[in-house]
Amino acid sequence: MNYGLVSEKDIETTLTFMKSKKVSSSNIIAISKLNALVSIITSGDVIYVISVDRFSSVSRFVAFTELVLKAGVTLHCLEQPYLEVGNGKHWRPSIVEHLNTLMRLECDDAKRLFSAFDFTSEGRDYVARCIADITVGILAKTYASDGIMHRGS
Repeated sequence: MNYGLVSEKDIETTLTFMKSKKVSSSNIIAISKLNALVSIITSGDVIYVISVDRFSSVSRFVAFTELVLKAGVTLHCLEQPYLEVGNGKHWRPSIVEHLNTLMRLECDDAKRLFSAFDFTSEGRDYVARCIADITVGILAKTYASDGIMHRGS
């Protein structure tokens, strides 16, 4: 079965792409419903997402890909083909190291800010989301098909 992950960042072009990959509208899942998707996927399924920046954090992306691999599912990232997994495809050790660094940054930077300033719980959540947005944005740009990993012709 084919599934598509979407967020509020996605537009009509995304839906057209999903349809071209034979994803039925009932199988287009909001990124906020990842847990529901994980509970229904089975070995051999394929999940499409336009970009890893649809995930709320690098940690969330990595956790999701681990579940995908365990389930025998393939994850295709249109804008970051280096980050695709499944069907015998795994990340290189250098990519795993980079992902681990970004996940540490998400956690450590938030802790440093929380210890330096007095935040309300809403303020803490906001700062954590901002840091996660930055790290997932770095991930998306680093591995974009036209990003730093791009091999010139």
